[in-house]
Amino acid sequence: MELFDEYLRSDKVSEAILVGRNLVNKDPANQEMFRKYEDLLISLAEKLPAFDERKSFASQAEVTLAFFEENAEMSVATVTLIGQYRDRISEIVHSITAEEELLRKKKHDQIISRNNEIIKQLHAGKSRLEKASDQKRLDAVLEKIGALDAQLDHDALTEEQRNHYNQLNRDCSALISQKMIEIERMNNITYNKRAVEAFEKAFRSFKTDESKYKNQTQLFGLVSTTLFAYDASKLFNETLIYYNHVYSYIFGKLDDDGKLALTRYSIECERKLR
Repeated sequence: MELFDEYLRSDKVSEAILVGRNLVNKDPANQEMFRKYEDLLISLAEKLPAFDERKSFASQAEVTLAFFEENAEMSVATVTLIGQYRDRISEIVHSITAEEELLRKKKHDQIISRNNEIIKQLHAGKSRLEKASDQKRLDAVLEKIGALDAQLDHDALTEEQRNHYNQLNRDCSALISQKMIEIERMNNITYNKRAVEAFEKAFRSFKTDESKYKNQTQLFGLVSTTLFAYDASKLFNETLIYYNHVYSYIFGKLDDDGKLALTRYSIECERKLR
């Protein structure tokens, strides 16, 4: 027992437990040794910070008490002592359970609160989505929404939060489809405006100096950057009408070799896609 006491005074808890367990096992009816060892186990079950360690020492205290009950010489005082230790252990076990539940609830409440904040930010993201006027801004908003969604604890969503989230998801999906159509339309308008400007440039340049563009090199330099620089499949009907007007005018002013060259250029020239 002296070695046990020495380790305990030196705060060598692991060694004290080892020696105490050994002494209790060798002399299970020794009440003094039982009380010292049991008090150590109970103290650790009460004071350690980690729940797993506290539960482990509480369990060891229960086993040690049961072992003492089986081997001790019974008397009124011994029965009272056993009852006191049983009550202490039961109180500790209940305390650990209550503290674990309190911590679990606190963490759960924090997750719920965090989810609420993220859903609010997702609503703000939806508003920014509505204001996105081009593909770059749309992509930036979608990236932000995706990052927020990844932070959301989907498993912990309350029924109310899940309903809000699902509705928000549906609204955003519909809004994205709408925005894609709007942005594509605006891109097409911009593309056609540029095409019309290029066709006009081709028309004005050719009309101003028709003789210059009898030279096929000069002709290619003009039409490759204007008349044949745009994809016909992306042009509006109105734009195509003006294109045909310009093309017909230039085509009609060229000799046979020029007409052949213009036709080849119309096939071979690389088109701008945006």
